Amino acid sequence: MPHSKMVRRQLYVPVTLNKELKDYSQRSRVSESEIMRRALAMYFEQEKRRNTPSKKNPVLKAIGIFKGKADSFTAGERHDEVIYGSGDPEAN
Repeated sequence: MPHSKMVRRQLYVPVTLNKELKDYSQRSRVSESEIMRRALAMYFEQEKRRNTPSKKNPVLKAIGIFKGKADSFTAGERHDEVIYGSGDPEAN
């Protein structure tokens, strides 16, 4: 993760979390600071996705696209026909 300018921060963490951080840092040979930077970056990325309006979220936009189409309920049973058409799937 490239960083151009760093800012010093101080925070308090529970003793158990501090021990986990130290242990993980030693095992992975990654500094405690880098682990915290990565964790913060992951947290903010998750929050950004979680807070994406449903109109802009491609997964949420897909909800209901088959609404009212009876064929969509049997697509699993008729997957060859749905994918290849009504003819023989081997012929296509």
